[in-house]
This record gives sequence, C-alpha cells and structure tokens, in this order.
Amino acid sequence: KQWYQRRVRGSVSDSNATGKWQKLFLYNQGKKVESNCQAMPLTTALIEGLDTFMSSVIFGNAFVSILNQQSEIPSHCGPTNLRVRCHLGLQVPEGECSITVNGVSERWANRECIMFDDSFLHCASNQTDSQRIVLIVDLWHPNLTLTEIKIFSELFAVKQ
Repeated sequence: KQWYQRRVRGSVSDSNATGKWQKLFLYNQGKKVESNCQAMPLTTALIEGLDTFMSSVIFGNAFVSILNQQSEIPSHCGPTNLRVRCHLGLQVPEGECSITVNGVSERWANRECIMFDDSFLHCASNQTDSQRIVLIVDLWHPNLTLTEIKIFSELFAVKQ
C-alpha cells in the first residue's frame, strides 16, 4: 500500500457533484492533530521548522490533500489575506491536473511548490485517471512585518 492509504483513516472526506477529495490534517485551524503528526514525524518536523508556518493561529493549517481522479473542487476563497498557501506536489499524475487562482491556471508538479494568496478565488481540477496528492501548508503572508505577525498571532491565537 501507498503511505497515504495506510494513514488515511484519520482523514476528512468531502464530495459534491463534481468529485471527491480527502484531507489528512497535521494542523487543523492552528491545532496540532497529534495522532497524524506521530504517523508522519518527518513531515511534521519539516513543517514545524518553517519560520513562517502559521502554527497556533486559527488560520494555520497543514494537511495532505488527495483529489480523486475525475474530480473538481469548486471555486472558493480562503478567509483572510494574512496567509499564503503552499502546495507541494507529492504525487501528481500526468495530464490535466491543475489549480486556477484568480483566473490563472498552474499545473502541479512532483516535488515543486505552488504558492498563492488563497483569499483570491481559486479552484482545483484533476481530470486524470489517478489521484493527485499535495501537501498544503499555510504561511504568514510575506508582506507582513514581524510586528504585524506578532500582533495577529496574539489576536488569532487558538487555545491548545
């Protein structure tokens, strides 16, 4: 079995008329999901080592996203422009598999990142016959100053 098939038991599934996808959270709205982090210690250490990771704030997430074959995630917007969202391609099938942000489409690639402000309208599509798997991590927006990050960290802190 693939690593994600062994660990997907703690995932959150979602679906609509256009397809299905799953999310395996390491951090969910700033709260660490201990069981999943223990199952993925190297990935957790990598994320926690990022200076700009939005840990312990309501807008901070880190998760593995699995978009099933022949599926689409409809257009939506994130809740704030305080963050940028990083998608790291883990398993990206050949073919029509992309994300569109504010009208601009990009194709994911294995071992490469796509970063974007998810407060802009965006959608995802996988029209291949294989699953698309990416690691998604929320980072503080690079235009924020350290003082602003400190203020927002306190303002939007979650209780662990």
